[in-house]
Amino acid sequence: MSLPGDLVVADEVNVLTAYLPELAPHDRDRVDDYVARASAESTLRAYQSDWRLFCAWCAENGYRSLPATPAIVAAFLTLLAERGFVPQAPQQSGGGRAAVAKPLGRSTIGRRLAAIVFAHRAAGVDPPTHQRDAARLDKAMRAIRRDKRDDPSGKKRPADGDVLRDMLRTISGDDLRAYRDRALLAIGMAGAFRRSELVAITVGRVSDEARGLLVRVPTSKTDQEGRGHSVAIPDGRRLEPVRHYRAWLEKAAIDSGPVFRKLTPQGRLTDHPMSAQGVALVVKAAARSAGYPEALFSGHSLRAGFLTEAGRQNANLFKMREHSRHASIDMVAEYVRDHERFREHAGEGFL
Repeated sequence: MSLPGDLVVADEVNVLTAYLPELAPHDRDRVDDYVARASAESTLRAYQSDWRLFCAWCAENGYRSLPATPAIVAAFLTLLAERGFVPQAPQQSGGGRAAVAKPLGRSTIGRRLAAIVFAHRAAGVDPPTHQRDAARLDKAMRAIRRDKRDDPSGKKRPADGDVLRDMLRTISGDDLRAYRDRALLAIGMAGAFRRSELVAITVGRVSDEARGLLVRVPTSKTDQEGRGHSVAIPDGRRLEPVRHYRAWLEKAAIDSGPVFRKLTPQGRLTDHPMSAQGVALVVKAAARSAGYPEALFSGHSLRAGFLTEAGRQNANLFKMREHSRHASIDMVAEYVRDHERFREHAGEGFL
């Protein structure tokens, strides 16, 4: 395009088109594979489950799931807020019982929406949050958050120093399962590990140091690009994580591969790593044996327990963040804030 003064403006659309041909199938597959791996595996699994649930609801009600309009998504999310949803097809819960619909909390509903948005973007279509009537969906979500603001917190109880000590004391057996579970609990808490990080530990990523162990975490929830972290596990005298770790490896004769492995129902060792759900089951079982309500504990209790106990012992917040590999100080402070409310209280001198 020529303008007065001999200024030439390139036709950018035509120019770019010439340099952006349609990808060959093998190139497209490679790009799609890398795009899919941009999110953590646990996040993708959760999104897949949420998306299947939304598709089932749409199928039962005659709605189109892709692309879904803001009104359709708002109807689904408000249903979840009021009474929940379980597909008509028979489904079983983790305990073998039929799933029962119940109202969901705002964080779970928010994740359902995130999964729907993710699926739309993966399919190359505008997500409901960016369509013309998106204001309707936005207002529905704001109302859900407001109505749910007084719901009880879904946070599980942290397995702090005292709780974990009680858990370890109840595992008194001399078989493989007892050795593994003691090491799992002690290392999980000492390293403030996420469940996915804990079951991914291999012998090759653990090195012996003069004062304990150094565990290499190649990637994590807050390190999607794989820069990696080295987590120091001190040779503690109270919970003894290093001793339990070494005792487990010696008992199971493990010298390579996954550290925390599945056991058969008969207690025989396998070559396969434990699942994240398996970690949660061990924590719950130990809590029950120690006399605590198992419903208050989860796999995350080990990670939360380290941060809670560290805050109670006046540990430096920056050192806590470095050890737990959190993205921000604010996230770490959440674990110690309740305890801090009573320290140097303004009314301590006269109440």
